[in-house]
Amino acid sequence: MMLWMVGMLVLLILGLMLVAFYTLLERKLLGSSQVRLGPNKLALLGVLQPVFDGLKLLTKSLHMPVISQMLLFIGPAISFMTFMIFWTFVLPWSGNFMFRCSSLLLFMMLGFSAYSVVIMGWGVSSVFSKLGSLRAMLQGLSFEVSLILAFFMTLIHLNSVNLNNLLICSEISITWGLMWVILCLMESNRAPFDLLEGESELISGFNIEMSSVVFVLVFLSEYGILFSLSMLISIPFSEGLSVMAVLCASFMLFIRSCFPRVRYDSLMVLMWQAFLPAVVMLSFQLKFF
Repeated sequence: MMLWMVGMLVLLILGLMLVAFYTLLERKLLGSSQVRLGPNKLALLGVLQPVFDGLKLLTKSLHMPVISQMLLFIGPAISFMTFMIFWTFVLPWSGNFMFRCSSLLLFMMLGFSAYSVVIMGWGVSSVFSKLGSLRAMLQGLSFEVSLILAFFMTLIHLNSVNLNNLLICSEISITWGLMWVILCLMESNRAPFDLLEGESELISGFNIEMSSVVFVLVFLSEYGILFSLSMLISIPFSEGLSVMAVLCASFMLFIRSCFPRVRYDSLMVLMWQAFLPAVVMLSFQLKFF
């Protein structure tokens, strides 16, 4: 038991370190896409930049009453717990646990992120933060109806809720892969779907009043879940932290420099008038497949 706990602790520490340098990879990729340098001053060509950024955030303080700090901590704690469960129990070093079990568990865990954002938005007094939480509820309802329906119509057709069964049909796998990429971007609040913290209209949105440890938890959770979901994409092709996993994770970051943030009404039209009819048509095709 003690050995298992030590192994989980080591795995968690490695995950946090990987997430820290994942942010450095993003800054380097965005710098290259804009023909400029990324972090290159600290240590070896800026390698220690994430470490010093994290130390700077941890040394800041929250100027809020104690009760308000406790309420504000609940949402980031839920988000961080979701990342830890993903990292320690779902990814390939746990023996492909998720791909051997029901996909219902996967979507149940992904649903926790919406709850955490709503709690974070309503836990502070800023109007912009509450608007960000409202966007989280509406955006979650819009894309989860279409995307999860696409998954489960396919799985019901295959008479199983095991995600491995999606690999037996190439036509279904292509559609599933496209849906999964969109799901990953929306679940991790990444461009072009980062509408919960739109700087132009919400001034950072749900995390506008967060700093210090609370913001560190949100920051680590966002990048950690993004990297974990990217690794899940690569599992059908190779197991573990492979080249395919790194390519998928880098692709998720590079999308940010390729597409602008979509308008909120355009997102609603995309989900309800494009994706939902497409999913219904897909279900009819699977009926005669």
